[in-house]
Amino acid sequence: MQRVMQPFTLPRFYVPYPARLNPNLEAARAHSLLWAGEMGMIDPADGEPAIWTQRDFEAHDYALLCAYTHPDATAERLALITDWYVWVFYFDDHFLELFKRTGDMAGAREYLARLHAFMPVDGAAERATGNAADKTADKTVDNAVDKAAEGSAGNASAPANPVERGLVDLWSRTVPDRTAAWRQRFVANTRNLLDESLWELANINDNRVSNPIEYIEMRRKVGGAPWSANLVEHAADAEVPASVADRRPMHVLLDTFADAIHLRNDLFSYQREVELEGELSNGVLVLERFLGCDTQSAAELVNDLLTSRLHQFEHTAVVEVPPLLDENGADLPARAAVLAYVKGLQDWQSGGHEWHLRSSRYMNDSAAAPSLLPPGPSGLGTSTARVLESILATAPQRLRAFSHVPFQAVGSMRVPAPYMPFETGENPHLASARRDTVRWSRATGLLDPVPGIWDEHKLVSYDFPLCAACIHPTADRDALFLAARWLTWGTYADDYYPVVFGRTRDLAGARACTERLKEFLPLELGASAEAASPPVIPRCSRARNEAFGCGGNRNPHFLRIAKRLPCPGCPYWRELPAYLLPR
Repeated sequence: MQRVMQPFTLPRFYVPYPARLNPNLEAARAHSLLWAGEMGMIDPADGEPAIWTQRDFEAHDYALLCAYTHPDATAERLALITDWYVWVFYFDDHFLELFKRTGDMAGAREYLARLHAFMPVDGAAERATGNAADKTADKTVDNAVDKAAEGSAGNASAPANPVERGLVDLWSRTVPDRTAAWRQRFVANTRNLLDESLWELANINDNRVSNPIEYIEMRRKVGGAPWSANLVEHAADAEVPASVADRRPMHVLLDTFADAIHLRNDLFSYQREVELEGELSNGVLVLERFLGCDTQSAAELVNDLLTSRLHQFEHTAVVEVPPLLDENGADLPARAAVLAYVKGLQDWQSGGHEWHLRSSRYMNDSAAAPSLLPPGPSGLGTSTARVLESILATAPQRLRAFSHVPFQAVGSMRVPAPYMPFETGENPHLASARRDTVRWSRATGLLDPVPGIWDEHKLVSYDFPLCAACIHPTADRDALFLAARWLTWGTYADDYYPVVFGRTRDLAGARACTERLKEFLPLELGASAEAASPPVIPRCSRARNEAFGCGGNRNPHFLRIAKRLPCPGCPYWRELPAYLLPR
């Protein structure tokens, strides 16, 4: 049989951690084959589409994926995790055959709605006694389906296909062991994972390739990596404590983990997804179309981005996570759980890469690129020998991230004409707002010689009232003044942080300042901390008298937005004026 030519040569990957193999691999292989057969995924009954043959299933080797990505899991946990991955890959291929090839959006929505009904957050589905692989599919499902349906938002009928049967069985074997917080995360991520298929189907029907920003954002939200991260917690029996799960460093870990997994998969699956299946949601294709470059160049750029995200993951894990645990007073069990979780994410990266090199599901003929080092061992269990080469190959990129020299002239740049299909209006109170902004800035200390961030000439040149007047052309005079003041304060604070804290690398001082600013956002009007510096003074006066919206009404949504600000200058600042205007 003639092999299909690959569309590009796989780039040299950054794989800094040696992949380890779970000793329970063969047991997981035998279990998953039996389980998939019982669910009807292999050699299906009459009327079911033939998605996989046994030969397909064995060549994909999902047990190898899970043995690599969860090397320390017990035999029982590895079997369960493997079943989950068998299920999710079967769902992907089943959905492709039924809906992506036909473009049936209405049928796809109904199909996914039924799956949602078998995922009760309260974990009502009962655990089946014994291994599911030792029972027939019908007996496995019967114990769980009724309560799964009762615990759902809708009332689903009995499972009607292998995807539904598999989900009911897996839900009953997994969810009862976990806390309510984990269940909520897992339900949300599983639903997002399933609903990704609608986004992909819509792009296929419209023949639309997304832009890079949209693609990364959507893949983070609906891709499989957040779901995989939940299973990392389950496999290690180490749930991330709720007190830190929603903090920024943990979100960065999850985002970088997700980006790396998705981009790696895009490189290996380009040929299958784009050339054979007609998919349009692939990072290589996205850059190829957006930048107008050839496929090989796009693949190299995707790999550079993948490497950068792994570097960010490492930096966050080493630099930001330990202080986070200290700040939250995490006890030893909580610290151990977080460290086990981080280690599990590292194992997933290396193990997932090793599996992509070996699975027949992916393009991997050109994976052995010319080496920087003398030839070494290859094959199962030899990934450690490739770690040094991987680190050396990507060292220049890591160096670039830390070698920028600040305060250097960068030359001139011609600003391109942006596309703007909407007309711009201008508020008639602009002149008054300009005068008010200067008076207010003097009164609040923004123009003081110490620390000397701005003078009046800079303030007038920046013209924040013009920004407010164009954003809110119909606002009344008082509302326009307030919007202009907020824009002025937010930008001043954005300049204040690098001058006062950045040049001295005073991260602790910056954090303390941010926490102090939050003290001036009381839910109830009343006494608050005394302002101590220019960026605090304006917030003190506004938070007590103006932050509840025009007319004295509280604006809880505005306060929620403001309190989420990790530091001035983030995108939320630009949202603030809109929440101060009359509704």
